[in-house]
Amino acid sequence: MKMAANTTIFSDKETNNWFKMCVALNMTKEGLTNFVETIINKVHAALGSSCGLCSIEQLMACPTQGLCKKTKQNSCVFHKSYLPQPCQICNKVKLGITSFHRFSCPSWKNTKAQGWKTDWWEIAKCYLPPQGYTDVSSVQESDFNAVINIILNCKEFQNYVSSSWLSPPPPDLQCPLEKVIFYLF
Repeated sequence: MKMAANTTIFSDKETNNWFKMCVALNMTKEGLTNFVETIINKVHAALGSSCGLCSIEQLMACPTQGLCKKTKQNSCVFHKSYLPQPCQICNKVKLGITSFHRFSCPSWKNTKAQGWKTDWWEIAKCYLPPQGYTDVSSVQESDFNAVINIILNCKEFQNYVSSSWLSPPPPDLQCPLEKVIFYLF
């Protein structure tokens, strides 16, 4: 494919505005990265340590909304077993993650429970949107949407951000963080 020699892509005002917006979103995400890491580390410490051996498939009952998918043979493609294999240590962490979630519906599909013991990011992934973040291994690899969702969905952040960021309380499209997510994504 031959590229036009006389391209006007950078002289087009709308294209320039989109480019500037992308740079601004990346810079804002970079600026919030240490803040998110600090607060999620506090959440990680408050939750206590998991055993480090359990998988999310073992900890979640089948069916779990947003996690399980039944096939034509009526088997779940997510679970190896329909019965959870309870682990008191990991179940306590799982309940804690839910209690910190503003809407009480963590993104279990994103996380690897084996990492809860040592990796704060595996906890943070529970506060992300349910799709598209399974293989993202750090906040640096994530995007602006991920960072804003963590701040919005993890209730611990309300202790560290201006109340105007979360007023009126979510879910409400007048809430500034909700507006950011709605209008950008």
